[in-house]
Amino acid sequence: EPPGHLQMGNSHGGSSRVCKLKKKEIKSLVAKTHFSVEEIKALWLHFRLISSSEKDDNLIDRVEFQKALGLKNSMFVDRMFAIFDADGDGGITFSEFLACLSGLSSKAAPEEKLQFSFKIYDMDGDNLISVQELTDMLRATADENDLVLDENALASVVASTFAEIPNNDGKITLAQYSDLLADHPMMLSQLTLNISALIAEQLQGGEIPLEDQEGAEE
Repeated sequence: EPPGHLQMGNSHGGSSRVCKLKKKEIKSLVAKTHFSVEEIKALWLHFRLISSSEKDDNLIDRVEFQKALGLKNSMFVDRMFAIFDADGDGGITFSEFLACLSGLSSKAAPEEKLQFSFKIYDMDGDNLISVQELTDMLRATADENDLVLDENALASVVASTFAEIPNNDGKITLAQYSDLLADHPMMLSQLTLNISALIAEQLQGGEIPLEDQEGAEE
């Protein structure tokens, strides 16, 4: 079963509830994501809490990412971090953070979640999932969720998965993966990051002001 039940740690910071994004930045992010102006401002405050937890540099590094998600398996963390860090520079910017949260939110289309989960397995980025990649990620997922799965059981799960795919040559394409998930919809149902609680937490104090009051919504 693909990784699911993601949590992006809740924590109140002592910092000001003022959003430093510019009005035009917020407008651009609203157009690119499933989030509203207020949701983006709330998620920016949450991003600031995470990105300043180790080093205050407006970037989420791997240590901060692992701590925020509460993950323990290094391979699982590496895969998730690599997907969030779209340009591969070792730090997650707010726009990268928001893009992934948008694709994992309850507002995201099933196709978005499908592509995200496919990327988790496609470790080398060749748009195919190999037997080894599926085996490695299932092992990491089992470990992350404290499931005891010996190598024989793991091999059996992988073999049965590939057996469901007609004419496969030891690789799974995105289209084949999509067909597989159509027969097992529960595999994707868990791949939702419920960001509503994070947003509600930040909005408890009312509307989040912008640092530049000229930037208030029109």
